[in-house]
Amino acid sequence: MVESYAVIFVLGGLIALAIIGMSVFFIVKACRRAKQIGMDKKLIKDSVRSSAVFSIVPSIPIVVGIGILMQSLGIAIPWIRLTVIGALQYELIAMDQAKAALVGTEASYETFIATATVLMTLSILSGPVFNAIFYKKYQGKLASLQEKNGKLMNTVTGALLGGLLAGMLSSILVGGIFTVGNPTTDASGAVSYGEVTLITLAASLVIMGLCGVILKVFKQKWIESYALPITILGSLGIAYAFIAAGLF
Repeated sequence: MVESYAVIFVLGGLIALAIIGMSVFFIVKACRRAKQIGMDKKLIKDSVRSSAVFSIVPSIPIVVGIGILMQSLGIAIPWIRLTVIGALQYELIAMDQAKAALVGTEASYETFIATATVLMTLSILSGPVFNAIFYKKYQGKLASLQEKNGKLMNTVTGALLGGLLAGMLSSILVGGIFTVGNPTTDASGAVSYGEVTLITLAASLVIMGLCGVILKVFKQKWIESYALPITILGSLGIAYAFIAAGLF
C-alpha cells in the first residue's frame, strides 16, 4: 500500500470533525423540535436508535471503496473523498483517467496523486455547483414534465442512466480486452491483468443479477440494501481466487 502523508490525515480529520459537528447540531435541533411539538420521548429514542443501526448498511460500500482505492491513493485521500461527497464508481473513473493521462510520461507517483485528487475534486464539484444555481428551476421543469408526460419522463431518465452505464461498462470491457496477455503497471506500481478485469466484471454481473432475482422473484426486500457490497465483495473474492490459484 502506498504512503499517505501526515498533512492529508490532518486535513481529513478536520473534515471529519466538521461533518460530525454538523450531524450533532442537526440532531440537537431535531430533538428540541420534537419536544416542542410534543413527540413521545420513547418514539424519539427509537427513531435515533433505528437510524443509527440502519446507517451501518449504506456505510459498507464506502468501507469497501476505501479498501479498493487505497491501493493506488493510500488511506487518507479515499477516506476524505468517500466520507464527504464522493462515490466509488465516479472516483474510480477519475483515478483511471489520471492514470491514462500520465501513461508514457516520466511523471512521479506524487504527480499522479495530485492529478487524481484534483480531477476527483473538480469533477464532483459540478454537482453542488449545478444544484446551487440551477436545481430549483430544473426541479420545476422535471415536475412539470412528469405531470404532463410521465412516460416521456421515465424514458428520458432511463436513457440517461443507460447511457451512463454503457459508457462505464464499455470502458471497463475494452480496457480488459486490450490488456489480455499484456499486464500493465500504473503509477503506484500496481499490476493490472485484462483477464482479471474481465473475470471480475462477469462475476459482478452474475452476482448483481442473482440479487435482482432474489429481490424481484422471491420478494426479499432486504437484499436491495446489501446488493452493492455483496457484489463488490463477491466479485473481488472470485478474482482473488483466480489470482491465488496462480492462473495469472
